Amino acid sequence: MGHPRKRHKIIMRILIAFIVLYILLVGALLLFENYLVYPRPGMRGNWQPADIDFEEVTFKSTDGTRITGWYLPCPESQADTAETILYCHGNGENAAMASSKRANRFRNELGANVLVYDYRGYGKSEGSPHEKGILEDTECAMKWLNQKTGTSPDDVIVVGHSIGGGPACHAAWKMGAKAVILQRTFASLPEAAQANFWFVPVHRLMRNRYPSAEKIKTCPQPLFQSHGDKDWLVPIESGRKLFENSPSDNKTFFVNPGGGHWDRLPDEYWTQLKTFVQSLEQEKLAEPGTEGKFLDNEELPATLEKLEELDPTQRTSSDKTENDPGF
Repeated sequence: MGHPRKRHKIIMRILIAFIVLYILLVGALLLFENYLVYPRPGMRGNWQPADIDFEEVTFKSTDGTRITGWYLPCPESQADTAETILYCHGNGENAAMASSKRANRFRNELGANVLVYDYRGYGKSEGSPHEKGILEDTECAMKWLNQKTGTSPDDVIVVGHSIGGGPACHAAWKMGAKAVILQRTFASLPEAAQANFWFVPVHRLMRNRYPSAEKIKTCPQPLFQSHGDKDWLVPIESGRKLFENSPSDNKTFFVNPGGGHWDRLPDEYWTQLKTFVQSLEQEKLAEPGTEGKFLDNEELPATLEKLEELDPTQRTSSDKTENDPGF
């Protein structure tokens, strides 16, 4: 009789130790949530690039926090037809890094005036990042850009990269926009986090939410969204859910075949994007209530079916060519 009791005690001790460790792990994730969600890169990047025409700007957020950014004026040859872009960067970038990677290409490809601003706590901006503050920073960035360019929110194309999709969708939802361009972003931050921390009930516990899929339901603006089908940090299913919630009658979902979260976008992306921007001045391309133009009608269903069969623990990212550490 002694041996079964001894085994029972050992099993109970192991079970209790496991429960205690799990509680400590969850507690640590809650305590350090902001450090995980906002892995700020400090002053990395080239802050005096010779190949980018920019003006460093400063404005105040709603609570008085000083926000800095880079204003990239459009090429002189395209000044008469210039677009205006508010660029919301990823959580592992700052204005210098985002400008050298993508924002300057938006300026050149689309002939646009571009404002890339640093969220509070990023780059040279003051404060510490959190959702409420970052959304307020975005609203004030829009106001500054409107004053600088003599535009209204309805004249501005809002771009959101990765976690920047949250502020971008918020700006379109609250202030309006000419169009929304989203890159490898999510329906909500807890949904993206759940794919990576599948063993923790992050839907219930996370403070930072960015409920983009809910906000976009009331955003009729044209939408151009892109995602890699090998993105395990922000699964393509989450991006697809966000796209489907958009009521726009002019929307496009561009799939980057084999692309992960950090991979560079192919030239075809920029070709399709320019066609989309040109359509903003033309008659709407899709009937109301449709799902818009979908660039890989044959490939995506098979891709999603394959993704559903994979265990979350088997998901690994593809090449990290852009060295972006997060959302």
